[in-house]
Amino acid sequence: MIKRVSLVRRKPELSREEFLRHWMGPHADIVRELPGLRGLRFGVVERWSPEEAAWDGVGELWFDDVESAERAFATEPHLSRLVADRLLFLGEAQSCFVEEHTVVAPPR
Repeated sequence: MIKRVSLVRRKPELSREEFLRHWMGPHADIVRELPGLRGLRFGVVERWSPEEAAWDGVGELWFDDVESAERAFATEPHLSRLVADRLLFLGEAQSCFVEEHTVVAPPR
């Protein structure tokens, strides 16, 4: 299994609360419909170091493999819906694919 990790920053004109409400609400509703999605998690940033980086959140999406994730994001109508929705709340985003190697499992 592969995980797509995204660092997200809100549009400057949005408050933190407005951004989080949209990101974990209407945007999550669109993401949930991606074909092949195995998991979805939102991490709300409380503090960032260095402070000037100031990302607002970390999104995690699980897929069987990179190809499945890329196919999901390229599939219509999901692609068009995501592109249009991102314009409403997202100022900047960066993402990468990671393969997890757990050394100490977090508590459930």
